[in-house]
This record gives sequence, C-alpha cells and structure tokens, in this order.
Amino acid sequence: MKGAAVAEHDPFPGGHHRPGPRRSQPVPPGRARRARRRGPRPAFYFTTAGTLIVVGCSAGAIALGGGALDRDARTTSAGSGTVVPAAADTYVVREMPGKGFGTAKKITASLWPSWHTEAYVAFDVPAGTPRVTKARVEVVFDRPENRPRDVELRSLPGSWTESDTSWTNRPVAGPVVATAVTRGDRILFDVGSVVTGPGRYAFAITNGSPGSAASLHSRETGEGPRLVLRTRRGDRPSPSPSASGGTPEQTATSLPTPGPEPTWEVPEPTTPPSGGTPGGGRTLCGVSLNLKSGETFQRALTRMDGEYGGLETVRLFYRGVPPAWPGNPNTGHRPPIISFKLAPKDVLSGKYDKAFTTWFATAPSDRDVYWVYYHEPEDNIASGEFTAADYRAAWRRLRTLADKAGNPRLHATLVLMGWSLDPLSKRDWRDYYPGRDVIQVLGWDVYNLGWKKGRYDDPSLMYDRVIATSRAEKLPFGVAETGSFLVKGDNGDRRAAWLRATNAYLAKNQALWVAYFDLDWSTGDFRLLDPQSKTAWREFC
Repeated sequence: MKGAAVAEHDPFPGGHHRPGPRRSQPVPPGRARRARRRGPRPAFYFTTAGTLIVVGCSAGAIALGGGALDRDARTTSAGSGTVVPAAADTYVVREMPGKGFGTAKKITASLWPSWHTEAYVAFDVPAGTPRVTKARVEVVFDRPENRPRDVELRSLPGSWTESDTSWTNRPVAGPVVATAVTRGDRILFDVGSVVTGPGRYAFAITNGSPGSAASLHSRETGEGPRLVLRTRRGDRPSPSPSASGGTPEQTATSLPTPGPEPTWEVPEPTTPPSGGTPGGGRTLCGVSLNLKSGETFQRALTRMDGEYGGLETVRLFYRGVPPAWPGNPNTGHRPPIISFKLAPKDVLSGKYDKAFTTWFATAPSDRDVYWVYYHEPEDNIASGEFTAADYRAAWRRLRTLADKAGNPRLHATLVLMGWSLDPLSKRDWRDYYPGRDVIQVLGWDVYNLGWKKGRYDDPSLMYDRVIATSRAEKLPFGVAETGSFLVKGDNGDRRAAWLRATNAYLAKNQALWVAYFDLDWSTGDFRLLDPQSKTAWREFC
C-alpha cells in the first residue's frame, strides 16, 4: 500500500493506490509538474492539516456584474456583491521542512501517512469597502481524487510572505472559524462573523481526514481562492488590479518525464558486510504510524505504543530523504522500517548521493534498520511515470552508497504488492527486482481481499506465494503492510481470530516482522477500533 505514504507527493500521480480486490493499499498521490507563482506552476497529489497563507500585496475588489466579473464593484437594488481575489496563498510540507511552494498552481491540505501539508491564504479588503453584511471564502478543487469529507478554515495570526514561508517557519493556525462539507468541486466557508470591513484577513485551511488531500487551485490559475462579500447597498468599492502573468516552470518536487532504458553505468554494490541474519529469530509486531491532525511524529508513536502495549517495530513513510538520525520520530532501540520516495532519474543523476552517504554513515549500528526505496512501484511503472530499468538502477546506486557505511545492520528492503505474485495480475515481480546482490530483505504488502464476500481469507491463501517466492530467493521476508476492513456482521470477534491466526502463521514461517496498516483510509477504515481486534494485536506485541 502506499504509504501510504502516496501522492501529496502530493508527489506521484499514481501515489498510494486505493485498496481494491486486486491490489494492495493506497499511498499518497504523486506530484504533478508545477509552474512558477506569478506564472503557472505545477500541481500535485499528497497530505495533513492544511492552511492558506497571507501575504503583503494589496488586492482590489472585483464585483459581480450580471453573470460576469467586473473590474468595478456594482451596486444593485439588492445590495452589492464584491469578489476579492487572494492577495497571497501557499502551502507547506512537513516532510520537506525547508521548501517553499509560493509559486505553485495549487495549495493543499493533506493528511497521508507520509505526506502532511497545510495551506495558507490571505485577502486584502480595500479601504473604502462599505460595511460587510455577509462574507464567504470560496476555493476550488484542482483534482477529484482522495478528497476529504470536510475541511476546516482557521484564523491565521501574524505576518509572513508567500515567497519565504516553509514548514520550518510556518505561522501557527488559530481556532476554527468555519467548517465545510466537501460537495462538488467548490468549498464554501461562511466567514461573516470574521470579515466585517477593510483590512487583511488570513486563514489556514486544515484537513483532519486521514488518507485524503484537499488539493485546490491557487491564485495563479484564474480559479484561485476568493473572498465573496455582500456589502451595504448603494456603495461602490475600489477597482481591482489586473492579475500578473508569468511563465510556467517545473519545480524540484515534480517527477521528471519518464526516460528510456538507462544507458549509463551504475556502480555495483560491494560484497555485503558480515553480520548475522536480521530479526534475531522472532517475528516483531508493528504498525504503520498514524498521525492525527496536529500531532507530531513523536507524539503519535507514544500514543500508539500505549494502545498496543509497546510496538516492536514501526513502519515510517517519507517523501524525500529521511530525517537525520535519530530520526523523526525517534524510535529508540527498536528496528524501524523506513520507506522513502525519490524519482529514479534524480537518484541516478547523483542528486542525492551526498545526503544518503551521510544518512547511511550516521545510521545506528546497535539495531537493524530496514530501508525501503520507493515501495510498491508497480502502478507507477505501469502508468509510465518511470521505467522498471530506471527503478532497478536507482536501487543499485543507493545500495552502493549504503555499503560505503560498512554497517551490517542496514538492510536494503524491497517492498512490493503481494498482488504482483498472483497470475491474475499479469505481472512478473522480477521486473522490479534489482537482484539478490542488491536486495537483502523482501517486504510484501498483503491485504484481506475476501472482505467483499464477508470473509477473512485464510492466512495460507494470502501468504503462501509470498513465503515461497522469498524462500526461492533465499532471502528473509517481512509483511510491511497488512489489514482488513471489519466485514459486515462482525462485531470484531471474527477479525480478532483472523489476526491471531495470521500472526501465528507468519511467525511459524519466520517472517521478520508484521506491520498492521492501522489507518482510516479514503477507501475504508482499517483501524482496529473494536476491543477484540485491538486486544488481538496487543497480544501479538
């Protein structure tokens, strides 16, 4: 599944796929190409709480005249309708803390396992605007996928600039001023209690629905955020300045155009450093880290440790180079499963050599670290985002960098969909496999596909291909994602029994770890909320 985290990136269009009868779970969407602010810039797919930013230029009012927008506000017998376009907007990404997106064609409020964004917007109601009797903020979706159930609008204090704001220096959103259910392509927030007259009004758009993204047009597109005012009749607001133009430009967060099979030489990994078999002989229990709105990684891990009596491993998702050690969150002495996504072409260009050389060199050597490059690439390759050859070559380059660290506790872990082993998928898993000289551990994402028929599939049906394939390669394996919806008519007893049987079966077959996908996804709720299921996983931990 994607990780889950995908998509925001918001990054890869194929992102985390949604659970289906023939595939694994979802991952945040991928990034689309962006154009530059003051000109077009690309849009994406991925997310967390969202916010819209305010900045310092002044925007005049544009009024509704008949069915079209006029440069001047018009007064009618029913009163004056005035439209104020956003003076500034941007968004910030937790997983890219130093990156700004002030020139993008979208703003996003996303909440994915590996992608969290906030959007900010500001409006300048010009001097001379009559008394406001009604006001609403309008934003328009730029894509139909993975929309949240509802979105919150929060007050946004302080001052910042569209061009210089990133996650690191982001403003702190205040209380909720309006909540709107997402219906259709437009979201409307009633802000009549907040907007009363001339001045600057800044808001944060936040999203608390896990596995979703409110991806919205920014002000560069012509369909950006706007503040619609109803003012006292008989008065005429100031005219609005024209929008500035610009030239589209691709940003560093967009995926490059897929290339042909690579012709460059890729360095070969060195002989694996000596070291014992990973895992220590017992199957570890874990989950995919699930962040609630406004929660830090560390706080989320502490909460989930409490829920399950102490996790033995945790699945983490990052868009880009993972955080510097000891990591975010700091998992302590437990062995983490760390997934990250980078465009293969960027990896092969050497763009990340320095960052990963440092990351591998500073990794702990007192515990196993399972590092996963671009998990579940199957759909991305099928859609043409990049080639299988580029993907395998990128893996080989990263493994070479890891070997330089001389750390036997670093394990190159390939994570694929269990579905890719099913003949019905018409896939060959080896298309994604760079070879046993590169990969040290095989990871699989496997979900209960029998839920639609009201059943929990037998563990042997779900995992026998995974086990046989891993053994044939003479590689240890783990289950990086697994889960099931609560089937119709089950109060939790049947799922709890299935969880116990699954864990026993995988432990018997010497899986290194099993991580449950404990998230409320856009396609359904996998969380273990019933006491029976939660107790079963807690017993495993």
